[in-house]
Amino acid sequence: MSNIPFTLRTLGSNSVSASLLYASSSHYEGDWNGAPHSHSFAEFFYVLRGEIDFLSEGESHSLREDDLIVINPDAGHTEQPHGTGIVEYVSVGVEGIYLDPSGSGTWSSCGIFHCRTIRSEIRFFLRLLLTEMETQQPYYEKLSQYAFQSILLLIKRLHPQELSIHAPKRTARECSAVKRYIDDNFRHPISLDHLAEISRLNKYYLAHAFREYIGMSPINYLNARRVEEACALLRDTSHPISQIAGTVGFSSQSYFAQVFQKAVGESPGEYRKRIRREQGTKE
Repeated sequence: MSNIPFTLRTLGSNSVSASLLYASSSHYEGDWNGAPHSHSFAEFFYVLRGEIDFLSEGESHSLREDDLIVINPDAGHTEQPHGTGIVEYVSVGVEGIYLDPSGSGTWSSCGIFHCRTIRSEIRFFLRLLLTEMETQQPYYEKLSQYAFQSILLLIKRLHPQELSIHAPKRTARECSAVKRYIDDNFRHPISLDHLAEISRLNKYYLAHAFREYIGMSPINYLNARRVEEACALLRDTSHPISQIAGTVGFSSQSYFAQVFQKAVGESPGEYRKRIRREQGTKE
């Protein structure tokens, strides 16, 4: 793996110290074996040919030719070909940057950019980047930086309000790990004290950092995940509401009803009845 340090000064008034780690081109014909994984660095993933189903932090995205997805550090993800056709893509690893696709300042696992109107330019600079990092001829570091920053500028010009890149926050990894822990364990009892213990952060600092990172407090995110799962069970099963409350991790049915009402705008029973009416089934 290469390591080409450089400074980004092109996407705002603040400079960001980063390192190009690798650039690779991949080609698959039915032998794809994708597995969930994450990186401590950002990954730029550009589709040259075919279609890919990309899953990141529970969200599914369909990518096709000349789509770019940028995966933030520590965001769990996996990718699979869509169908049985040939898939070609380029991936670039960059350490020291974090993508804010909406410019909102809240955490996001990834950002997607459609680059078909600038495909010729993007592909030119990707080829240059691949060649320079592979051959490592004299001045390859400067040319690699030039190619990568040119790609960023082209995307920024196409999506001026949707691309903000800055240095990762110090607690980004810890907050991402806490989010994944909640996603994997929301059915079990979880407290802020427990989350602080596993993240090795002060619980008040964790609550502040997580809210800044995700857009809500850890406990509100926990309840949101539980309500999301409860909606699926209310829709797809005939389990009693009291059983569903316990299954998704609530300690009491009354607290479940209170949280559900606030999040969805109706009680669990009303939600189930409405969904079944819409589906044309009887209670």
